[in-house]
Amino acid sequence: MNGGLIIPDKETAKALNGLARHKAIIRLLNDIRIDMEICEIEGWNKTEYVGQLKKLLNSIGSEKPERS
Repeated sequence: MNGGLIIPDKETAKALNGLARHKAIIRLLNDIRIDMEICEIEGWNKTEYVGQLKKLLNSIGSEKPERS
């Protein structure tokens, strides 16, 4: 017995995971947009901020993440 939990089939699980990832990406993009607006308000370099994000994303999966 599984304690009343419904265990989805593989396709349903994959679809649910896809929706969860999409939701996470939307939250990240919203956070980044807010940070970029703050950069603009404060007169900070948005290009530098975006570059740091790219560097971080590109380091995911590598043995040693690059530090900025």
